[in-house]
Amino acid sequence: MSLAHVKSFYERLNNDEAFRAQIQNVKNKEECSQIVKAHGYYFTQEEFEEYTIEVLESANAEDELRAISDQELAAVVGGRAAQPLYGVIIPPYRL
Repeated sequence: MSLAHVKSFYERLNNDEAFRAQIQNVKNKEECSQIVKAHGYYFTQEEFEEYTIEVLESANAEDELRAISDQELAAVVGGRAAQPLYGVIIPPYRL
């Protein structure tokens, strides 16, 4: 059992659509465990959780996952708040 098995499992989930579908369609934890072991992945729940935490922490450290700031949001929407103008009649602009 090792974190290398968890890493390989994640890589296969990412790259093998049929395998991913098989895992997504399990009915319970035992069935999932049987499928994982049948494909040669041997790791504990603790190892799975440890590796998952490492992945999430490294993503946060690399700024891959973060909330958008108010300044970035303003840049995306042009710095203006969009407000619906229900019932307001705007005359046509004349050039």
